Amino acid sequence: MELLDAYQRKTKSQMETQHEREQQKLEQKVSIRRAHLEQKIEEELAALQKERTERIKHLLERQDREINAFDTESRSLGFGSLGSLDFPKEDNR
Repeated sequence: MELLDAYQRKTKSQMETQHEREQQKLEQKVSIRRAHLEQKIEEELAALQKERTERIKHLLERQDREINAFDTESRSLGFGSLGSLDFPKEDNR
């Protein structure tokens, strides 16, 4: 009977040790995978921020070109001097 108890204790101890090793390996894999995913997320966020900045830059450049074109066309149609005219203000009393 003692021999059986000793065998069971030894087997149980070996199983617990194996379980702990497997758990540590899994935790290490999870840690590595998590670090990899976090790095990938940071890279994607940086790429999205760069893309956003470029889009804003292009939109501002386009807006500037369109405003200049509008101003040029307005001046060619004679609207450039309207800002200097003194129009009478209506009195709604």
